[in-house]
Amino acid sequence: MSTFMLPFPDKVLTGHFGKIRTIKGKKTQPHRGTDWAPKRGTPIPAVSNGTVMLVQYSKVLGWVLVQSVKGFEGKVMYVGYCHMDTEPVLKVGDKLTTGKTIGKVGNEGFSSGAHLHATLSDSVKGVFAGNVFDLYKYLSAQIKNAPKANVEAQKSPATPKKETKPAKSAICPTCGQEVKK
Repeated sequence: MSTFMLPFPDKVLTGHFGKIRTIKGKKTQPHRGTDWAPKRGTPIPAVSNGTVMLVQYSKVLGWVLVQSVKGFEGKVMYVGYCHMDTEPVLKVGDKLTTGKTIGKVGNEGFSSGAHLHATLSDSVKGVFAGNVFDLYKYLSAQIKNAPKANVEAQKSPATPKKETKPAKSAICPTCGQEVKK
């Protein structure tokens, strides 16, 4: 079972999924992702275990990396990380663990400042077109609704149980009863 995390704290959350913005006096289409704006060059963590499914440059989204994730309900989804500072060193097929650095916050592509634009889709190329969903709500639900055993595992590593040896016994020479040592 995977563990999940938000890539950055809420204090740097700058753009919400579905929000219609006004740019240069014109209303935009609903926002297709969630934006976080920590400083340029800040390492971007993988939000869950998964596999790198796509690494590509886009004139609009800059450097993009897409990873698969599997939620507690068992459905595979795809998280896209966009506008990264440089080409990711990870390649398609690389395995990711929650928190592993997948790139750095940048301003590549059509962007007005350094930020992570992250998307959630039911297809690998959904970051570019197709169905997208609210990544922030998805991650929050995965974190909140993780099975209890998974939550406990996240809190502390399993403590190995001490091996117990059976008690040795002997026969009392005086009374003949079994005595445990």
